Amino acid sequence: MELRILNTFLKVAQLQSFSKAADSLGYSQSAITVQVQQLENELGVRLFDRIGKNVTITHYGQAFIPYARDVISSVTRASHFAVEEKDLGGTLRLGTIESVIATSFTEVLSEFHRRCPKVKTEIHTGGTKDLLSMLQHNELDLIYSLDEPGYDPQLVKLFEKPADIVVLAGGQHPLAGRKDLMLKDVVNEEFILMPRTSNYRHLFDAELARQKLTVSPFLELDGTDMAIRLLERNPYLTVLPRYAAAQQLADGTIVELPLMDCRMEQYLQLVHHRDKVITPQIRVMADVIAESTGMEIHKD
Repeated sequence: MELRILNTFLKVAQLQSFSKAADSLGYSQSAITVQVQQLENELGVRLFDRIGKNVTITHYGQAFIPYARDVISSVTRASHFAVEEKDLGGTLRLGTIESVIATSFTEVLSEFHRRCPKVKTEIHTGGTKDLLSMLQHNELDLIYSLDEPGYDPQLVKLFEKPADIVVLAGGQHPLAGRKDLMLKDVVNEEFILMPRTSNYRHLFDAELARQKLTVSPFLELDGTDMAIRLLERNPYLTVLPRYAAAQQLADGTIVELPLMDCRMEQYLQLVHHRDKVITPQIRVMADVIAESTGMEIHKD
């Protein structure tokens, strides 16, 4: 059973297409067909149904996916068992969101480079929906994002950590220090908000709708640092994950307005596609991110 054939099988299973798999792997479509047929003959079962131009994975094919992944991952690990982290090469592609990059990722990237100085790291930022699409098309190796808790059979969740979404103000804001605030007490203030594509903006909008309230931000921007700097100098409010302003909250230049009737929470999540072969480089990055959050990687 050849590794290249197992890799071909996984690619066809992921894309549900012989032609798309051929384009992705750089083979001819006939070569893909021959490899799949060879694997089916070796296993003695039909892995895909071919009806007209449609390709659908069978029950046997679905059941074989974890075995194929395990074989490829084991061989990959075995080929690197004597290789020091500092000798690893290649490219690692990580997708994340702006608030993570702006606040907590400097140390992660520095530590990963220290451990794997020969690995090229590509960072892609965007909304969680776009990042998940890139993961599905094998354009990313890992996603570190903020989202609602949930289950997707296509994804493996390495860890998730709760993150409070809070209303923030400058330390000199007239509402700073108030302990008896309700959401209705702040909606007429001047707000800076992230775009509606932001998960935590969506969460805030949902809470407003639940209470039949509205906020009309005078400024929308996709920049955590800029929002915080504006708050430090002006009587504005914004909504961000608490971690995004951890330093400013600690030194008092930014304060949290604790709303008695508004509790918002999402989860920092590190995920990869279930069909992704996890290389040593990916494992190191996952470990570094987990260490930075005080979390442990889930072991299957």
